[in-house]
Amino acid sequence: MAEPSRHASPTTALIARLMRIVRTCPEATADVLELVLLVSQIEALTNVDRDYRDAKRVIARLRHPLWDMTPDQRATLRRAADTIRDACGLAEAEIPADPIGDAGERQRIEVQLGTALSGEFTPTQIARVTGAVMAVLQSSGSGGER
Repeated sequence: MAEPSRHASPTTALIARLMRIVRTCPEATADVLELVLLVSQIEALTNVDRDYRDAKRVIARLRHPLWDMTPDQRATLRRAADTIRDACGLAEAEIPADPIGDAGERQRIEVQLGTALSGEFTPTQIARVTGAVMAVLQSSGSGGER
């Protein structure tokens, strides 16, 4: 029986390809390791949610469900939202009134990438990397299915 294929993350797939390059061209090892470090920095900058942005989105969505509900069901969702807010130590003012009111995501990521990559890339290159990262985040944030 054949072993089922596993879906590799984009980072894992990229690192596997880069390692194939190292095996065929050992002289490129230093450059490849630099690329692996860069990829891990970009991934870390976009996955760490120190500002509880995802929690804020969930709380806002629980408070504004997309379907009709009874008052008891709405109260249950509100309690869940309040529990998440309390667990994250968020102030009420930090919760967006609109679940998709998330303006500033691109700017936040661009600032973080700019800080991390300023010595490595030009502002134009950082903007292109930011655009690529945002495209991946939007495609994975909108359900992830394609």
